[in-house]
Amino acid sequence: MQSYFISLLTIVLFSTSISLAQKRELHGREEAHGELKHHRLSVIWGHAYVPKAFSNPDKPQTLIIPTIGLDYEYFFSHKFAIGLSNELELSNYVVETRHHTEEVEREYAYVGAILAMYEVSHLLIIGIGPGIEIEKNHNFFVGKITVEREFPIMGEGGWDVTPVLSYELKSSHGHGIYDAFTFGIGIGKRF
Repeated sequence: MQSYFISLLTIVLFSTSISLAQKRELHGREEAHGELKHHRLSVIWGHAYVPKAFSNPDKPQTLIIPTIGLDYEYFFSHKFAIGLSNELELSNYVVETRHHTEEVEREYAYVGAILAMYEVSHLLIIGIGPGIEIEKNHNFFVGKITVEREFPIMGEGGWDVTPVLSYELKSSHGHGIYDAFTFGIGIGKRF
């Protein structure tokens, strides 16, 4: 798990240094979107990689799970926001938890989280916060970290395309721990 966290942190720091090195004369969101628009809604299509997941115990293989999400963010300023992340996994699979050798079945799990968000450089945003994975067999508590970079489109209309990378650590008292990495592309609108 430490190597996954270190990898994610390295990506964040590398992305930040690239953005800072670009020497643009931009002034945060005002340049990209005009005046500050407090609300942002986005639809995200993605794929999750769950290292301990499998669909057939006789044939272990890498399992990539399709996801769809709907995120809402409220910006207090150009730098700080709070976000509500909603994601639905569009697959059934079995996961082996870390601290137990138990296998837990997952069927179309919903993952929701409340994130504190901060813009570390121009339109590069990190978020972190708690959440829950709800599923009919067993629910898990979630710790979530996200990194997203907005690319404004269509002039001043407030539309953007946003690649999103997230890491989720999922734990349950009776069923151990497992984690997931998700990469998605979002289409967002500020209003």
